[in-house]
Amino acid sequence: LKPRWCDLKILPTELSMSIRIASKNDLVAINQVIEEAIMNWPLAERAKRLIMPVLRYSDAEDLDYYQALVWEANQKIVGLATWDISRRIETVNGKANLLHGLYVSPDFQGRGIGKRLIDEVARRALQSDPSLDGLLIKAERVAVGFFESCGLTQLKAMSVEDYPYQFWKPL
Repeated sequence: LKPRWCDLKILPTELSMSIRIASKNDLVAINQVIEEAIMNWPLAERAKRLIMPVLRYSDAEDLDYYQALVWEANQKIVGLATWDISRRIETVNGKANLLHGLYVSPDFQGRGIGKRLIDEVARRALQSDPSLDGLLIKAERVAVGFFESCGLTQLKAMSVEDYPYQFWKPL
């Protein structure tokens, strides 16, 4: 039986690891992780090149708008999660923050980093606003299997205008 992505764990001796809030000085390293992750997606090279500028954080002001957590392994950023800390979204499941981005460098995927970043975002979101009910995740199609394997609930599109790959993480 193949283990689910979210069930894989990092061995304590494998990495010196930490999670922290990103600073503007981390922008280059953050975009490097995003690029590495996207280039590993099962898409045509042209599609990857076209999507890259849209998903990168273009300047330090993006980190004023989004809260970003980075996962460091041996003092190198290898994963990140960003979420909108100021906007509350009303969903069929209640009030939510939007998890905007989740990326892990390919060499570190399958070790539980993405799941642990989601859990940490959820913890911090609830701490900052106890009235929240969950996190809303608008996933890229290539990441649907990951979010499903984490046990998150896929939300059904209510209209043709709705984003098709939405997931819910209750807080």
